[in-house]
Amino acid sequence: MGPPRRRTVRPDARVALALFSGLLFLAHAAAGQSTPQSGSSPDVPAHGDETGTNSPYRPIRYLEDDSRHADGPRDDPWDPIKYVSLWPGAYLSFGGQHRLRYESVNSIDLGIDDGRTTSSVLLSRNLLHADLHLSRGLRVFAQIGGFYALGVPRSEAEPPDANDLDVTQVFVESSAELGGIRITGRVGRQEMALGSTRWVGTRDGTNVRQAFDLVRVTLSKHGGWNVETFFGVVPGLRRGVFDDAPDGQDRFWGMYATLPVLPKKLLGLDVFYLGRRRPDAAYADVRGREVRHTFGARIFGETDFGLEYVGHALVQRGSIEDDSVFAWGFAGALWQRLPGALEPVRLGIRGDALSGDDRLRDGRTTTFQPLFPNQSFFSALPAVYPTNLYDAHPLLRIEGAKMSFEAGCTLFWRQAIEDAVYAPPGTVLVPGEATRARFTAAQTSLSIGYKADRHFSFNAEYTHVFPGPAITEGGGTDVDFFGTWTTYTY
Repeated sequence: MGPPRRRTVRPDARVALALFSGLLFLAHAAAGQSTPQSGSSPDVPAHGDETGTNSPYRPIRYLEDDSRHADGPRDDPWDPIKYVSLWPGAYLSFGGQHRLRYESVNSIDLGIDDGRTTSSVLLSRNLLHADLHLSRGLRVFAQIGGFYALGVPRSEAEPPDANDLDVTQVFVESSAELGGIRITGRVGRQEMALGSTRWVGTRDGTNVRQAFDLVRVTLSKHGGWNVETFFGVVPGLRRGVFDDAPDGQDRFWGMYATLPVLPKKLLGLDVFYLGRRRPDAAYADVRGREVRHTFGARIFGETDFGLEYVGHALVQRGSIEDDSVFAWGFAGALWQRLPGALEPVRLGIRGDALSGDDRLRDGRTTTFQPLFPNQSFFSALPAVYPTNLYDAHPLLRIEGAKMSFEAGCTLFWRQAIEDAVYAPPGTVLVPGEATRARFTAAQTSLSIGYKADRHFSFNAEYTHVFPGPAITEGGGTDVDFFGTWTTYTY
């Protein structure tokens, strides 16, 4: 599920509050401690709330190891609650995250549905978790969250922007070592990021992150391969209190394996199968119950001279109502780190080729479906959905110990001019019959990130969308987006 359309509201004091929170972080920098950041995977967006590998906090919180606090120094104000000893081999850990995200955008949906409608909203995300380790191989993890959209009438705010209070994660985990292989089983609601998160991620840009109700088994060999197998459903999000129940009609299952091929990170290989059944899927010419099977592979690696690369290839089969499904997708990225004094600078390019349907109403659907995509992949403004498109995305990134900067421009074309232009979460934005143009848009973005210390981070981004003929002939116009998000993690 993607972000809903927001209604017209006027900017007010909430704008000042969001900007003031950013100034607090800049003031904190004067006394802040430097936390080095590590580079991201070449096809993971660098902007966002993700933390570096040198931080004790992870984007998915249950992956943190708080047992290190058992005998280590406690030099942080939050350390006393990170390891509460219960009995030998058992402990309890607490944590949380609070984020304020201000967004201002004109021309929602590129102005096609609502004209020059302007949205100004302050999104508040509040997460608290408890991690109970009953023994070395048994734990219970639980997380609750409150998500609020300030600046939108309550009657119009809905998930994933707003959700009063709900269980975002709760699962039981059991693990054991057998013959050098670690076996981990999890049952319950949990976040899951597969590979580089291109097709299955946590949807961190929105207020409510993506979670799944799963039975999941992980087999892994330290420093070697990893295999995930899972089956479950996608929770249905509702606005109220503790009412996000499993949706038995929206099912998700699959297997994802990561294999090292060459040493020293020169070449790795992911192979995967992902299946999903949706009760109501919609494309340009067909709508109804869909079962889709995705088969894919991903290669990735990095060289000694600073080149990182990744490539994806996917094929989809299945059915939707009476139509058969046959779709395909290719994606890739290259990052080059400059040598010597310019080492903080990286030059990159990403690209996709994702199939559309060039023969409507022929009994076969060939529109690619990206499952649970990272919607901030192109920028913090998800204007164009990753289906029926070609895109090229050159980038420049500068990474310092505390500060980061990224500039990029994404060019979009329709892969099949008979098919629609799609907007998140996969809805038809411009029908294929409204235009014969292939060029969709150019989207430019500038973003900065600042990490004061292990707890505080601040991000800001400006994005402008220059519409192409495929948008303007459908009634669309240009878009300006400005966003800031301030995060405190503990």
